[in-house]
Amino acid sequence: MIGGLWRFSRRSWISIDDELRPRSGASALKLFLFIIFFIVGLILVALGFGLGDVDNWLDAQSGWITFVADWAFSALCGLILLFCLAYAGAALFGRKQGERVPMGGLIAALVIGYFAWIGMTMEA
Repeated sequence: MIGGLWRFSRRSWISIDDELRPRSGASALKLFLFIIFFIVGLILVALGFGLGDVDNWLDAQSGWITFVADWAFSALCGLILLFCLAYAGAALFGRKQGERVPMGGLIAALVIGYFAWIGMTMEA
C-alpha cells in the first residue's frame, strides 16, 4: 500500500504547493506525506477519535517519546563515531610499508567523527 502511494505521488501531476514543479521529487514527497497523514487522520476520525484528543495524548506522552528519540540519536551518533574511528585507524595503521595515507578520507572521517561526538555528548 505504501509503495503504491509513493508510485502514485511520483507519477502524479497533482501539486499541493504552487511553488513546486509537478512531478518533481519535492512535490512528490510533499504529496506523499499529505496523503499518508490524511489517511491516518481519516482513520482516527472514523474510529471516533478527535484530532484534539490525539494531540492531547501525544502531549501527555511527550516525556518518554523525547527520551527514546534522544537515546536513538545518541546511539546513531555513537555508531557513526565508531565507524569514523575504525576508518581512521585502518587508514593510519592498516597500510603496508611505503603506502600513502589517504588524507582526504582521513580528514573527512575526522570531521564527521567530530560532529558525531558533539551530537552524542551535547545536552538539550
